[in-house]
Amino acid sequence: MDVFLNQQCDNALRRLASGDMSALEDIYSKLGRRIYMLALSVLRDTHSAEDIMQDTFVRLAAEAHAYRHGSNAIAFILTVTRNLSINLLNRRRRECPTEYVPDVSDDTDAPCLTALEALSLLDETERQIVVLKLDGGMRHKQIAELIGISTAACQKRYRRALEKLKPYYLN
Repeated sequence: MDVFLNQQCDNALRRLASGDMSALEDIYSKLGRRIYMLALSVLRDTHSAEDIMQDTFVRLAAEAHAYRHGSNAIAFILTVTRNLSINLLNRRRRECPTEYVPDVSDDTDAPCLTALEALSLLDETERQIVVLKLDGGMRHKQIAELIGISTAACQKRYRRALEKLKPYYLN
């Protein structure tokens, strides 16, 4: 299925590069949720994630010509999202060096957490891996390429992240 999805996204990027803005609808319908969840995993803020999602489509419209047709279209699109998210996060850190992180105790009798609270227990890379794996349905190899780590490191970080979350979801 990923191969077929990748071909559809490749065709959409090709159409977009030639000026067909309706290709953005195709990309949105195929990858909209993955784009949003990746931005949310980096930023941990729903409003900012929505803004980054919109910025991703604006950037794709402007930079579709930079995509090398026949390569991994999904990775290209998600890399744009990830870079925009990290850039926004870095801008915010420069402006306000203290970042709010919900205080969650390590008590094993802790109540169930919301998804965003649970994600705050993980570091940035772990959050991205968990979201892309569980919500995006991506394989470890694809996630590793997107984030820029080895497949083995991706698998190890995924297992560690799940271990961190286990006490909060096994009550």
